[in-house]
Amino acid sequence: MASDIGKGVPGSLKKVVKAVKPYLPRATRVLMTATFFEDGLRAFIEHDGQVQFLNQEYRVPMIVAYMLLIVTTVISLAGAAMIVSKKRDKLASSILLGFLFYQQVLYGRHSPIGTGNIGFLVRNICLSGSLLLLAAQARLKEGKSALPGLLDAGSDQNKSIEYLRLAGRIMIVLLSLEFIGTLGAIGTVLALPIVVAVMLGYKSELSGLLLLVFYFVHNVLSSSFWRVDTSTRYGAFEFEVKRYEFVQTLSIMGGLLLHISTGSGMFSLDERIQRKRQF
Repeated sequence: MASDIGKGVPGSLKKVVKAVKPYLPRATRVLMTATFFEDGLRAFIEHDGQVQFLNQEYRVPMIVAYMLLIVTTVISLAGAAMIVSKKRDKLASSILLGFLFYQQVLYGRHSPIGTGNIGFLVRNICLSGSLLLLAAQARLKEGKSALPGLLDAGSDQNKSIEYLRLAGRIMIVLLSLEFIGTLGAIGTVLALPIVVAVMLGYKSELSGLLLLVFYFVHNVLSSSFWRVDTSTRYGAFEFEVKRYEFVQTLSIMGGLLLHISTGSGMFSLDERIQRKRQF
């Protein structure tokens, strides 16, 4: 079964997976929502700057800007809390997908990250992919057939869910576009087969774990905010940017963990190989 995490993972990696497996579901949800909690806390702490931005850039009246900031922040924090507490995953995913769209519309032309406006869009797409995977998983749980443990794999509803899972994993790997800036040409070439394997759903657990390692290395190299000298105004700004990027990448890694634990689904090479072996 694809959900049997660790199957097909060789040697020491299998031991590591076995050791962390009991903690994986909670850790996955905490990581996935980390950026939304960080966003919410930062919005409350730096609310004046956020309100001034809305007022100056979009001519939103100050009182309306305050209300908009409060409402959107509370809603996003509520959605993140629902995911961590495993309550109403479909609704929570929809809420946070809406919040990401709202963020992209408001801040897409004024990117708060080092890779610019395109990088901001790519990262939001990656986060959206994580939420799509969670929504698909929730729908799969609700779509069980009358026979315990079996799904109606031929139904249109189930196929639409599998398309969500396919889209989700493709969106998550887009963060690898940043590799060339941190891992260099050699590192990017080494990572490329792993990225393709995740996209195609080949050896999901192994390829997913390896890509997770690449994401971790990339995050440490590109977003090490703890090394920034904050004694200058520019340094303080760079610190905030890199911290934002670091936490955001952690959330994308949470989505990748979800992919590892749930498998690639119907539209994957793993599924095709398994079907051929059965005949």
